Amino acid sequence: MAARHPAMEINFVDQFNRKGYRFKGTARIVAKGTPEFAQLIKRYPASLLADRYGAFVVLRVKTAAALVSPAYDAGATEAGLRQHYRGYFESIQPKG
Repeated sequence: MAARHPAMEINFVDQFNRKGYRFKGTARIVAKGTPEFAQLIKRYPASLLADRYGAFVVLRVKTAAALVSPAYDAGATEAGLRQHYRGYFESIQPKG
């Protein structure tokens, strides 16, 4: 799929303070059995059971930008959002 449609975006967001980063670029697949795969797999601990993986997706980042919730535009503070979402996530956890 990446060969035909290489555009890719990855977002990392802190669920409690509602801030993060967006990375956009083009992706390519690095298949198991290639020299590049062998080099990439060395970056990960053996405990990840490297034999389970058949490929890596490598993102060439073209743009990176901060992500900020629109709640900040409405006057929310980081401390307030953190308190709100911690309470929310605690409220939906199974009790027992």
